[in-house]
Amino acid sequence: MKEEVRRFLGRTGIMRAALVASTAIVLACGTAGCQSKTGETSGEVEESTEISKDASKETSAEPSKDGEGENQTKHQMTSAEMYEGFLRGEIPIYCENQDYTYYKWDDDNEYDYFEKGTGYTLKEFIGRIQQVESVESDTSIRVGSVSHALLDCGNDGEPELALQVLCEGDLWGEGTDYSFIIKNIDGKLQICYRTVSGYRSTNVITNRYGYIDDSYYWGMGWSSTYGFVDASGQYQFLYNVSGDSGYGYNYGGEDAISQAFAEVDEETAAELFDSFEILAYRFTEWQENENTSEVLKYSYEVYCEEGDPIEEKVRDFVEGIFAKAGLKLYTQAELKDMIDGRSQEFHLTSEMTGYSYDEVEWADLEQKDFWPGKIATVKTVDELMAAFESNALICLEPGTYNLTQWLKSGDNFDKIPRWKFEDEGEINKPGILYSGWDDDSWEIMAYQLENVVLSSVDANNPARIVCECPASRVIAFEDCGFIDLSNIVFGHEIEPGYCSGDVLSFYQCYFMNVNGCDLYGCGAHALEIWQSHDVNITDSIIHDCTYGCMTMYDPGFVIIRNTKFENCREFDMFTLTEGSAYFDNCTFRNLEGNMVNLGENGYITFSDCQFDVNALNSLQSNPKYQNQISIY
Repeated sequence: MKEEVRRFLGRTGIMRAALVASTAIVLACGTAGCQSKTGETSGEVEESTEISKDASKETSAEPSKDGEGENQTKHQMTSAEMYEGFLRGEIPIYCENQDYTYYKWDDDNEYDYFEKGTGYTLKEFIGRIQQVESVESDTSIRVGSVSHALLDCGNDGEPELALQVLCEGDLWGEGTDYSFIIKNIDGKLQICYRTVSGYRSTNVITNRYGYIDDSYYWGMGWSSTYGFVDASGQYQFLYNVSGDSGYGYNYGGEDAISQAFAEVDEETAAELFDSFEILAYRFTEWQENENTSEVLKYSYEVYCEEGDPIEEKVRDFVEGIFAKAGLKLYTQAELKDMIDGRSQEFHLTSEMTGYSYDEVEWADLEQKDFWPGKIATVKTVDELMAAFESNALICLEPGTYNLTQWLKSGDNFDKIPRWKFEDEGEINKPGILYSGWDDDSWEIMAYQLENVVLSSVDANNPARIVCECPASRVIAFEDCGFIDLSNIVFGHEIEPGYCSGDVLSFYQCYFMNVNGCDLYGCGAHALEIWQSHDVNITDSIIHDCTYGCMTMYDPGFVIIRNTKFENCREFDMFTLTEGSAYFDNCTFRNLEGNMVNLGENGYITFSDCQFDVNALNSLQSNPKYQNQISIY
């Protein structure tokens, strides 16, 4: 083993030094999401499709003028340097030795995740995952975070790069999460393994040696497959174990155990089936038309307290079932010997098959470093409107962005289309529209945009987005998804008083995040949420609104965390017609009005919240909503 590799790994093999170096290079691009780069100009737009195609090629040096040094070769990049280059967006990765496919229900076809022979920079790689995960017409997903770590698969001293790609969206907002292992193979970065976690499944790299725990749950049962990525980058199956209660075998299956269970009377089943679990081990990978009675090794566990009389009944019952089925039951000791034998076949030590998450040092990438779309830094409303489109990360320089003044100036009414009602005979196109009827109601509307981040460059000096029309909303979002608004001040630039326009409006949107924002009046309400699901408000302040704090009409589920509500007045502070709102660690002060107005199917939960006397009295003195309000 080369001495430089030994130094890279260190005596303990945890690879801390290389990880710190890799992280330092990545973080040099900037800290928080929209941190300005040195020398970056306002309005600058970065398209994320540029590739340094030749970054990983080895080239020969030209002979020197004095004739010395010919045939010398330039520095051969180490694996660690190549991984750092990939994380910087300079070196591509390939997927030439593995077949990863996805099934598209819309057209009943199977497609490759990654094209053979095509190199993907970090941003192209993330963009491809996002594209594949959103191929179904009714599915919307985006990559929310990316982290990386260095492994030593096979314990050979040669590092591999692990990536965790966490997605948002899909079923119940859980998304699909991936882990990839990338290896330098003959001077080319190759994807050598991919794990997938999603609904009812978790797939985890458990230690720095590339040990994999792949688990899946269903009903009363579960299954876990254990394997590892070896030093050559190949996945090796070790064993699988699945567990199911007696109920899982009591559905008339064709295997011998199910046939034996099918003859059990219902009274016996009711008494015993919750007290044991059948365990099935396999030490060869599944093959079509295999004889499971020859492949699977069965054991069982009894779930009851020691000395419980039912324990003996369960043991007699299970052992009788297997005797009737003509199958052998194995003890846990016998199965442990088989598992140890599998590890010995691959020369794995107990350290290499253990769980040591703390020794895998994951580091998060900044959002802008993996963002697969447009990145723009803006300082004027003109630049903001030009950058406002799907798949855009927009960084706002400090200052005030007055949308009303911009809309009324020059020919901007002619530059962007006006929002139309359906009966007006014109179809609205995705993008930035304007709506309203007169000078008191002109407003900006984002229509059918997806995957947009709007964030201040300097969180300590946040950008201000304002309007001057009392009847307009500062920004309205309709049919939009995956919108992040971070560290921005939103409000109406008019004197407090009569005002019928809300500050932010979400209409039929999904996955809307308001983080670290300041929403103030004299807007009628700070937030208006119509039939929009997965709305999250975090670390924000809502204050000085004319007619309350939030109105929520059939919103699905809204979560508000670590947010202050202050100095709002009149009518109802929180209106919820249907659905659920969850307030966690929020503060309610000086709210001059009734706290809640709930529809028949509206439910609000307050957890670890702080109320002043008026707010608490308003909640507790209204028996009408006794079963719809929870305070913890």
